[in-house]
Amino acid sequence: MPRSLRTTVPDNQEIAALIAQRVRGLRASRAWTLDDLAARSGVSRRTLVMIEQGQANPSIAVLSSIADALGVAFVSLVELGAREQVQVVRAGEGARLWEGNDGGSARLAGSLPGTTELWEFRMSPGEEYLGSPHPGGTKELVHVSSGELTLNVVDRTLVLGPGDAATHPADVPHGYRNEGSGPVVFSNLVQYPTPQNEQ
Repeated sequence: MPRSLRTTVPDNQEIAALIAQRVRGLRASRAWTLDDLAARSGVSRRTLVMIEQGQANPSIAVLSSIADALGVAFVSLVELGAREQVQVVRAGEGARLWEGNDGGSARLAGSLPGTTELWEFRMSPGEEYLGSPHPGGTKELVHVSSGELTLNVVDRTLVLGPGDAATHPADVPHGYRNEGSGPVVFSNLVQYPTPQNEQ
């Protein structure tokens, strides 16, 4: 677990126990069976059993799929303890969501509890990230720092250059591609709907 989510690095058992408790609790609060969560998340029942027993070290992508199925932000499954008023994420420390074949990556740059995540993407030419639809009402804001980004939302394709930004629904199929000749760097702000009990 990156130091971005608290001041010291917790051990793997602590993280596994926390994730187990959160996933089990959220699933139970919805009266879902393991099979229900497996069907909604695309994560196998066996993997979910291991996660809920604290016996798995799931990838960020698996946790993201589970969070989307449960309708919560990714960080709500992994964040430890009370948040400080000022949170700092040092370069390269954020949780990694994606790794491209040619050095690209997507890292968590910061978050607001339960509702908002900021990701930093770096893509080499030819790399692509396909995002799964998030919970209903989720939106994304993309801002390109350098390079050229091809954004696909359902059947619409947009090309964004340095300084360009775009907002789009994220509860539909969407993806990012580098069709340019050089690397692209962009930020992606994901805003989840506010949980009803917090409205």
